[in-house]
Amino acid sequence: MVTIKVGALADSGDLYPFIPLIEGKIKPEGFNLEIEVIPTVQCVNEKVLKREVDVSVPSAAMYPYIQDYYYIMSNAVASAVDGITGMPLLSIKEMSLEDAKKSRLIVHGPNTTAFTLYKLLVGRYGKLVIIERVLDEIKGLGKEGDLLVAVHEIKMMYALRKLGIKTNVITSMWDMWKKISNNVPMPMGMVVVSKDLGKDIAIKFKEVYEKSKKYAEKNLQEIIPKDVEIMSEVQKADLDKEIVEKTIWADIQEYNVPEDNVIKGLQTFYKLTEERGILPRVNTLDII
Repeated sequence: MVTIKVGALADSGDLYPFIPLIEGKIKPEGFNLEIEVIPTVQCVNEKVLKREVDVSVPSAAMYPYIQDYYYIMSNAVASAVDGITGMPLLSIKEMSLEDAKKSRLIVHGPNTTAFTLYKLLVGRYGKLVIIERVLDEIKGLGKEGDLLVAVHEIKMMYALRKLGIKTNVITSMWDMWKKISNNVPMPMGMVVVSKDLGKDIAIKFKEVYEKSKKYAEKNLQEIIPKDVEIMSEVQKADLDKEIVEKTIWADIQEYNVPEDNVIKGLQTFYKLTEERGILPRVNTLDII
């Protein structure tokens, strides 16, 4: 029997669809699952690039580099459709967008969607600072870097308030994206499945993932405590149940954008980034 290696990302919104599978609430038929929880999106991107996992949740910006080896699951592309997850550009000091272009920029990793959107929509920065973990990003703001793209916006804003750190919102990726894209969804992350498994197995995994996702969304009060437990263990940090719940609710919206709109967002994202020489060309969106 085939064993599928799953690398679930330790972020509340990306993790919740996998929890019923982790907990055995939903059981696959015809294949086994070997699930590990990966701490950061940068780690996920690296594992997918090296093809160390069969299923994972890389940045949308990684797809051009892995398009020959992975399918995109149509029911698992996180896409922003409003400012709820707008990826604001935050700084400690008041600064203009022109000031930002000369400042030290904090991002999760070099191939993240956040950094790619920054390059597409803002362009320049003074120095790039890579801080992979969300809470470490906050601690680095004003010390290691002057500004950051707040990917996990709800979690980020909550943590900043808890720490008593006041920030200045310079702009947001969403506000700039909707103007340049004609208001199509803004891709962020996606679940991909290895083509080495074959299309039939890939589709079977997609169906099981959908069952798991729906179970999680219908039983959030059962899922959230496990989400907090896994996240706290992997991130080695105390996480507030309320903020995890709010993060999941925001991501439920992102993971349930109609497929036609998701595809428009992906096509626009890859077209614009190729035209600007930011990402390689996507030959075909291989979506299952």
